[in-house]
Amino acid sequence: MKDLPPALPSADSRKWHGRRWWDQLGYLRVRSSANPHWSRDTPWLIAWLRRERSIAVPADHSLYDRAITAAQNYARTQGRPAETETAWDRVLEPVDELLTRRQARHLAAVRRAQAEQGNAGS
Repeated sequence: MKDLPPALPSADSRKWHGRRWWDQLGYLRVRSSANPHWSRDTPWLIAWLRRERSIAVPADHSLYDRAITAAQNYARTQGRPAETETAWDRVLEPVDELLTRRQARHLAAVRRAQAEQGNAGS
């Protein structure tokens, strides 16, 4: 299975406890999809990705589309173990890119807020 992107907090990071409310995709990626015992319920995952896409920034829509298509393709590989993990990694590739973008936006927002707070105290 594909490793987490280095820009994200590790799976055992305490940051995920609070972050799960504003970064559900990240929480899903770190806590569920990375777990080899997770059932990989692709119909549920596809429906979930579609719902999240509907509220995502337009620049990210193509990555959601790629993840949905990859999940549909993954569902067709079940029963063929040699292809299953490669197909799952193809689901995770656009998800990881989405999470990397989300992390960059989050850190930029934190820096802006810190700068504004510093300017307010002057």
